[in-house]
Amino acid sequence: MADEKNDPIEQAESDSPVDEGIAPFIATDEDKTKARKWFVRAAQLVDTKNLRDLEFAIKCFIDGLQFWPEAVDEAHQPLRAASAARTVLGGKKPGFAEGMKFSMTGKDARKAMLNAEWLLAHDPYNVSYMEGMLKNANRLRCEDTLRWIGPIYFNAIEKEKKLAPKRFALLREIYEEAGERCAARGDGRRAVECFEAAAEALYRQKLADPKNRDLDNELRDLSTKLTIIKGKYDKSSTFQASIRDVDKQQALIREERRVKGDEDLSDLIRRAEDELAETPDLPSKVRKLVDLLCARDDASDERRAMNLLIEKYKQFADYNFKAWAEDIRIKQLKRAVRDARESGDRETAKSRNVELITFEIKALRDRIKQYPTDNRLKFDLASRLFAARQYDEAIPFFQTSRADGKVRVQADLFLGRCFIEKGFGSQAIGTLGRAVESYEIPDDQNGKELRYWLARAYELENKIAEARETYGQILQRDYQFRDVRDRLERLRPDAADGA
Repeated sequence: MADEKNDPIEQAESDSPVDEGIAPFIATDEDKTKARKWFVRAAQLVDTKNLRDLEFAIKCFIDGLQFWPEAVDEAHQPLRAASAARTVLGGKKPGFAEGMKFSMTGKDARKAMLNAEWLLAHDPYNVSYMEGMLKNANRLRCEDTLRWIGPIYFNAIEKEKKLAPKRFALLREIYEEAGERCAARGDGRRAVECFEAAAEALYRQKLADPKNRDLDNELRDLSTKLTIIKGKYDKSSTFQASIRDVDKQQALIREERRVKGDEDLSDLIRRAEDELAETPDLPSKVRKLVDLLCARDDASDERRAMNLLIEKYKQFADYNFKAWAEDIRIKQLKRAVRDARESGDRETAKSRNVELITFEIKALRDRIKQYPTDNRLKFDLASRLFAARQYDEAIPFFQTSRADGKVRVQADLFLGRCFIEKGFGSQAIGTLGRAVESYEIPDDQNGKELRYWLARAYELENKIAEARETYGQILQRDYQFRDVRDRLERLRPDAADGA
């Protein structure tokens, strides 16, 4: 055994090769034998339950891991248990000096990973140390270690007082990288595990960052990738196994191709229900079943989906489930409006549209209570209030939503229109005039709409020359825009004489 007084991170590295590319880290039998000597010594020291011995036990585990970094059962797990015992006995956390000495960002991935683990052993609930170990295990392609530390890190970041979307994004990125490696070398089982974990991390990222609507598309893309990987994995199995799993394989193919036939979809729904029954607390299984139930626009299936989401909302107190149920109801109401219009029933279409807007207003008010700083939601609510001709209520929400640069132009446009509807021409001119000056693309739809309603505001205030000039600017760019020609004709100086 090497000199036990040596610094663990300064131990000479083993000669085990780490292949470039996608190959996992594999220790030689010789290195495993060397590592086990350290692990046996560490276990003996842990049994004494003495603080000084626990300190030395941690060192022995780290020394052994130099030779065999993938020793999860033999070292990583018992080391964490020793760390917890050390904490109970009053062991101190690493200070600034230790943090500098045990760098987690060096070029040597193995050394950086074990530095992170040494720090984590002395502060077992430190998320930054967990993150350091996670990143370097991925760099080193220690797939078993990654599989072990990943859930520990996930649980830790879920319990933080303020959820950090970047941490979930990092976890998802690492799981995806690991999944790609496993898939590339034909390890389908682990590839599926990694992509499922990546999807779960992405889902939690979405909950932590509800304003980021791009995550919905990313979640769908990742789910598609997972389905494809599952399909490839089944295809790579033996012929006999393929025969035994033919039903499962056909289900995966149908899901991947999004076959919407009633028989196929009903089969997929039954399978999704079985999966959810096996793991009722896994959000990804809820998502899968709800997506399938909503796939064929069937009111009965959608009602089942909404009931499931409300049930999960009550179970987990997760507001996203309730919002999703409301979105399904909004989809139903929009479909009813469309069907009535297509059938030519104008009165029914009008009443269904009132029902839709009323429901959307109620849902958006509720969401703003949950996310009071989300200006996009405020813009959406203001738009519905405008459609309902509730201008006094809409105006403050349009004003507040201007803080979101992505909707500022539309907010200014509808704010000006609210002032016009209220008869406040001067306020409309001020709002729309500033918007026109700051908007740099006069030829696009927004640019023309801003000028059109500015001209309407000038008309309201009887500023005919300004209205004519503004309508003229639109006419030069789009001769057929709205009723600009007719309005300009009516405002010509000789229009009254020729009438």
